[in-house]
Amino acid sequence: MDDVRHVGGSNGRRYLPVPCPQQLTLGPTRLAADEPVAQPEPYEAHQLSHREAARLIRARSEAEEALAASHPALREAGERLIDAWHQAKNALHPLAVLVAERELQDAAREKRRNDQEHADDGAEDRRSQPAWQRPWVIWAVILVSAIYDTVFFATSFRDAIDAPDDKLSFEYWISYVPGFSIAMALILSGSWLAVPLFRHRSRADRRRWRRRLGWRVLFRRVFVAWRPEDEEREREDLPWPSWPLPVGFASLVVGVLGMWAWLRGDRLPQPELRWPLVGLLVLLTIAAIAFKASSHNPYADRKERIRQRRQAAVDRYAALAADAEKHLAAHAKTWQEFYLAVEDAAVVVRRHLTDAWTEVAEARARHGLTGMVAPGFPTNGSDDLSDSRMFEGLAGPALRVTALRQAVETLNRYRPEALAEELDVLRRQLNAQLAAGWRPVLAIGGGPGVGNGASTSQR
Repeated sequence: MDDVRHVGGSNGRRYLPVPCPQQLTLGPTRLAADEPVAQPEPYEAHQLSHREAARLIRARSEAEEALAASHPALREAGERLIDAWHQAKNALHPLAVLVAERELQDAAREKRRNDQEHADDGAEDRRSQPAWQRPWVIWAVILVSAIYDTVFFATSFRDAIDAPDDKLSFEYWISYVPGFSIAMALILSGSWLAVPLFRHRSRADRRRWRRRLGWRVLFRRVFVAWRPEDEEREREDLPWPSWPLPVGFASLVVGVLGMWAWLRGDRLPQPELRWPLVGLLVLLTIAAIAFKASSHNPYADRKERIRQRRQAAVDRYAALAADAEKHLAAHAKTWQEFYLAVEDAAVVVRRHLTDAWTEVAEARARHGLTGMVAPGFPTNGSDDLSDSRMFEGLAGPALRVTALRQAVETLNRYRPEALAEELDVLRRQLNAQLAAGWRPVLAIGGGPGVGNGASTSQR
């Protein structure tokens, strides 16, 4: 009913009648916190209601807080990954240096060249050396001979200086000092005599032609003309043998020891054993010198040096490769740990978004304002965490995941496959150096027969 007021009329009314405005209604009022202010109306499936948008915003905040809580773990795992990467790169650097130095290639080529130089030696390879001529056997024989000579001549030396046989006296022990000089003399004699002896044997055994030899020729060569023709040494041949000093020194050593043996034999109870004693001592001395001289073989020594050089290069290669593999394995483990840390952080972020979208879908299923068919899921399968979409055409608030992006970039930058590929390339290069072929030639000097120790004579 309209309330009309009158002005200036009867009953003391002073105003004209004015109609009252229509009462304003707001529809359903808010009765509780979970009830809408306005009457719900249907909306499209690709749209979000205010309540859904608010839930997604809260989920974004929770996800970003969870990501911030995982920053220390990501930082620590990333630092370990970077340190492991640099350690692996430092372990690969020596292999790269070995490739640049070509040590394996030089050692392999030197071995092949040495094998080629002696390819025509036949069954009697000049580099071969019997097992009994090993260095430790040689030194053992010389040591035994020196000890025997020292003990044998100690008594004669004490008699020569009138030293007492008292073991507490200084002269008694001084009498053993010449034994060291005898050992040095035997070593020098054998070493000096070994060089010209080997040179002569090598030249005599490997020459291509020989002249007739009779007693007249032998007499002339020994007493008249030692070298009847001029000889020329090839560049690859061994130097000329020089006999005076080695033969003279060895003769002096044998003569002195024989004389002392003769003096020592003066004290024997049976005088007839004096000369056999001298002969026995001289034989032992000559045997020790000859044993040392016969063990000299520069071809065998060179072969051993080449073998040791190649083996040292191979051992160095194996040690560096093993060290690199160890560091690469440690880097791969560290990369896996960092990858799992990134995945854990991403799962925590995704969990908050997934829970929010699940609540949105369940609420839509209850009120049915968007229909009973949910939008399809995205088919592109994007790994971008900032994209909070769960349904096709239905986007949520974008996430700030800079830390995760940087972590993913770090994973891609320091992938173990790159280091493994680099190590594989270095291995192929080093193996190629070991297998580097050396083109064979007939002889180093330029023709067959040259460089085999033979010398030509000017005729």
